[in-house]
Amino acid sequence: MRQFIHAVLRKTGVPEDVASLEAEIASEVDLFGVHSHGVQLLPTVVEHIQKGLINPAPNLRTITDFQASVLLDGDRGIGRYVSAMAMDEAVRRAGRFGIGIVCLRGASHWGRGHSYALRAARQGMVGLAFTSATANFPAWGTSVPTLGNNPIAIGVPASNPDEPPVLDIAMTQSAIRRVWDAAEAGRNVPADWGLDSDGRPTSDPNAIIRSERYLPMGRHKGSGLAFMTDLLTAGLAGGALCFEQGTEIAPSDMAGGSSKTFIAIRPFGDWLETRTEDLKGHLKSAPRAPEQGEALWPGEGSYRRRLDYLQNGIPVSGNLALRLDTLADLNSVSIGWIK
Repeated sequence: MRQFIHAVLRKTGVPEDVASLEAEIASEVDLFGVHSHGVQLLPTVVEHIQKGLINPAPNLRTITDFQASVLLDGDRGIGRYVSAMAMDEAVRRAGRFGIGIVCLRGASHWGRGHSYALRAARQGMVGLAFTSATANFPAWGTSVPTLGNNPIAIGVPASNPDEPPVLDIAMTQSAIRRVWDAAEAGRNVPADWGLDSDGRPTSDPNAIIRSERYLPMGRHKGSGLAFMTDLLTAGLAGGALCFEQGTEIAPSDMAGGSSKTFIAIRPFGDWLETRTEDLKGHLKSAPRAPEQGEALWPGEGSYRRRLDYLQNGIPVSGNLALRLDTLADLNSVSIGWIK
């Protein structure tokens, strides 16, 4: 999968260093089992590059530099690459100053926020990543899309470097892409994911898509977090707020219109990784509540899926396989990795 993504991007005019990093991060998202944000996004990325909406060879430009913090222009860059570069810069500054903050505007879709919080944690830093999005869900108390679901991610280093805990959440009850995936697969969704056009809870993903009434997590709490995250990203970076995205002047987050903030914190001593493992162990030793399922620390499910997929392969839906097969033909790239 990684080689396939890399080959398609190279055929689309993406430079080697950019294509390599983009393919590494995108394929790892699928390896962790979040198929809505991995290779599935590749056809859209290719289309947007060909239309000139995404810059395949971005030149990150410094706008304001305060030593520990910096504002960068992402040059409508391909999302995973510019996001990784921004987090790496935050990590470098944290190594020097104890904390590093990078705000980035003019970037396309980053895939999954988990990737960048994990990137910092693997380098021994606490990592926080925030992104803006288009207005795609109704704030609590409104009936039309008014805020972006604005995902956030937090990663903390652990003694086991392969399994640092990483929290990755959107401000909607479920990631919006998962609702679309359920509709495509003909599956129902939990009734607390969204409302139909009459304002009633529904398990029909198509009814939620038609109404655009995705529910915020925690009702007003999810709305409040979405509001503040827009200000911590687009507001702070001087980029397009959620309701300003989606025009030629301010393109959508898929096409280089989003803003992101990356924070890296250098631990104050060598105890954090041990304390992380202690908290993991405390959670796993607690008495079970069977009606709620197993208690998992943030990211544990992803690591379990990775072990499974490394042994048994990554599942790819039939519809996605057809789309990738078409993409392979158009770019004269082998797709033999799909069985």
